[in-house]
Amino acid sequence: MSKPSIPVPATAQLTREPRAFSHLAPLIVTAEPPAIDVGGRAFLAAKVGDSIPALVRALVDHTIALQNRRGLESGNRQPIQLSVLNRRRRSARIWIQSVISGDVDRATLHAVATQWLPTLAGNVPDRQSMLRQARSCVEFVRGSLTGLVFDAPAENLLGHARALHVLETVLGVHLAAVQSSLSD
Repeated sequence: MSKPSIPVPATAQLTREPRAFSHLAPLIVTAEPPAIDVGGRAFLAAKVGDSIPALVRALVDHTIALQNRRGLESGNRQPIQLSVLNRRRRSARIWIQSVISGDVDRATLHAVATQWLPTLAGNVPDRQSMLRQARSCVEFVRGSLTGLVFDAPAENLLGHARALHVLETVLGVHLAAVQSSLSD
């Protein structure tokens, strides 16, 4: 038995309701780092492990585009040196691997806040600009990894949800580390 269809008048227009984008909120760690789900971390590593080189290239390209935009706004546009690209590639690779591994220990947070994200952001002297650039890198990695986790339909999305929870927890802690290091 088929369902009766509801006729839609030809003059009806569908309108899209704009919704605000949900940016990742920093997850401030007080005494102990949050517990990372082992199953979610394993699922995340299994889904995105083969794509790390492509993610690194895409993240470095994103940071170059941000730097070029800053250069155009300030009128001081200069070509990116090869040594800067190599440092950014190294920082991007190490940071993405730490995100996938679920690293939220003190040493990793210190490296994220003082080395990896500042290098990716272009070592901007202005603290607010640095925080915007770091947030942009975090959102870029969040979107890229989420896309890789949910790349195909599945009957059961529990593993996907656990991996997404691990991803957002780790990125939230990393973002809070950068934010707290800039406020000191």
